[in-house]
Amino acid sequence: MLKTKVIKKLSILLSAILVIFIITVFPKENDISIVHRESKKNNGVIYILDNNDYVARLNIVFSSFETKELIQEIINTLTINNPNAKKLRKGFKAVIPENTKLLNYEIKDNNVLLNFSKEFLNISSRFEEKMIEAIVYSITSIKDIDSVTIKVENNLLEKLPNSQKSLPTMLDRTIKINKDYDIKTIKDIKETTIYHLAKQGDFIYYVPVTKINNDKKEKIEIIIEELKSSSTYNTNLINYLNNETKLTNFEFLDNSLILNLTNPLTKDLNSNNILSEVTYAINLSVEENYNLKNVIYYVDDKLINS
Repeated sequence: MLKTKVIKKLSILLSAILVIFIITVFPKENDISIVHRESKKNNGVIYILDNNDYVARLNIVFSSFETKELIQEIINTLTINNPNAKKLRKGFKAVIPENTKLLNYEIKDNNVLLNFSKEFLNISSRFEEKMIEAIVYSITSIKDIDSVTIKVENNLLEKLPNSQKSLPTMLDRTIKINKDYDIKTIKDIKETTIYHLAKQGDFIYYVPVTKINNDKKEKIEIIIEELKSSSTYNTNLINYLNNETKLTNFEFLDNSLILNLTNPLTKDLNSNNILSEVTYAINLSVEENYNLKNVIYYVDDKLINS
């Protein structure tokens, strides 16, 4: 028994070292501001509306490399009828009102100040909050950018144009995204962001949904439960994690989260691709809720992935 525990601890340690090495050597998907000049394309991430009006996470090819150029390109891509919006895959749409101009912008202490033209305020009440979420999540996907401040014609945007909901001066990912409320009391409110899978034809992508409730469970437990739930928020969101899967235990070790799950892990037992998509959905969800560097997976006490 002792020997088994020692071997397990050693395998966890070696897995963590390997993952840290890989992260150090190879750039992360959302580190989109630093790319070798020899490359002609810059693969990055943008948050954009899908056909179901979720703010979805979409991989995109940028032409810019420097952070300041990337900011302008992201805003252009998010703007309705801007030529950059042609980069968007079919089934996705821009959200910033047509003819909006980014008058100027400034980077200071990991914050980006965006100063828009007055057309920015021509947003419908239906999309005003989604527009802010798309801007903040897209811009903070750039390495070393943590928050966004929005001005319109040099005036600080303190409230949403229609609902008049107050906005903080510095907008970061604590604003949450695609919010789903289920609150029974104002005490002990928990916010957990879960990345679900969604499909447009054969194309699979990820939709983050922030559950706001009074759940007392640890966030990783909520993530696993939501990803295997048969009753998702909308039939357009799909979950491949098997309903019979259980999170038998979990452990936070240094900068890693170690998960021990039971088989069967996926609903499609014959597809390794599905397994990758499931673990990636968990990884994105963990990254959004914890300050951790990697996730290590065990299934029935056997290491499968990290």
